[in-house]
Amino acid sequence: MPVKYDFFLTPQPKEKQQKVRYHARVVVERTLDNKDIATEISKRCTINKAEAMAVMDEMAEIFLQKLGEGHAIKLEGIGTFRISAKSPSVRAKNEVRAESIKFGGVVFRAEKKLLRRLSNTKFQKVMYSQTSLEVSDIELDGLLTMHFKDHPYITTKELQLLSGLSNHTALRRLKQRVQEGRMTHPGHRYSAFYFPVPGNFGISREENTDAAPQQSEDEKV
Repeated sequence: MPVKYDFFLTPQPKEKQQKVRYHARVVVERTLDNKDIATEISKRCTINKAEAMAVMDEMAEIFLQKLGEGHAIKLEGIGTFRISAKSPSVRAKNEVRAESIKFGGVVFRAEKKLLRRLSNTKFQKVMYSQTSLEVSDIELDGLLTMHFKDHPYITTKELQLLSGLSNHTALRRLKQRVQEGRMTHPGHRYSAFYFPVPGNFGISREENTDAAPQQSEDEKV
């Protein structure tokens, strides 16, 4: 079955923002968890789903232990896993003590066999795009300005409906404006409500933002 893809706006340096570019990106259909993998294994082997789950749970523990001891783990036909380290940049080796070395992440290197097999992957554009042609900052600010003419606040879901952005992208663009000091996000960190800062989005500096209304559980983002 072909892998779905969509087009996304390619970030540009500020001095080149007028040059709009797009790139294709794989659209993940769904994320498979241990139960899903165990079900697939049980279909192909003589072991049942519970036995496959038990093996996968033990594998996760082995990964945690052995990677944490500095070992690399190689899965035949898949690739090799190892951890990386990060430390401050210094002029001499004796300037850094072991306490300054921190965990940097997990590095995965795919085997050539896996890469060869995946190189034959077929692709197909999604039929209904919600993330293609991500709106520019100027366009998004225009949509927000129109929205705030009739509403004191906006939620992530409302911005999705206005712009066609994905949930993740809409949330990221709202947080960006909070960081820039053009919007506020009062209340707890999962509050769904974002308010314009006076002086932005057509709101005069004399206006006061209203207190955030109560939200239901399905409004929390």
